[in-house]
Amino acid sequence: MTRMIRRQLDQPDMYAGVRRRMIMETELALIVGLSDPAKSRRIPIIEVGKGEFDPEFARAFWAEALELG
Repeated sequence: MTRMIRRQLDQPDMYAGVRRRMIMETELALIVGLSDPAKSRRIPIIEVGKGEFDPEFARAFWAEALELG
């Protein structure tokens, strides 16, 4: 974490704002996903110790999930 971000998060008001935004975004995702499951993102799973994801699949999944490209 960069010093600037760490310094901003050390300020109580900044942390409270970040926390509120995270809660609001999570709440919205849950409302949309529960009201229309077709709109929710399916998170692929593999049982621990039973396999692993191909690194390219993981990169593609997270790029889409995080809207990186």
